[in-house]
Amino acid sequence: MRLIEILENRKEALKVAEVAKMLGVTPQHIYKMAKAGLIPCFHVKGAVRFCPAELAEWIKQEIEQANRKRNGSSGGNGMKYGT
Repeated sequence: MRLIEILENRKEALKVAEVAKMLGVTPQHIYKMAKAGLIPCFHVKGAVRFCPAELAEWIKQEIEQANRKRNGSSGGNGMKYGT
């Protein structure tokens, strides 16, 4: 089962350790991303939690953005580094 499908089928909130394992990074990295507002999250009495549906949508957007950059259609002025 793909990660997106797992998240879309999940009903309860995810903990930092679960998200870190799914994304293959450390819990500390997830905390930093959450603090910087780089990943959708919410807080429950100081604990960071993640809505599975929001996380699935965020991952889809990240994949789409990476694909656009890879294909050279980032919407910028077309200049590349070193030019």
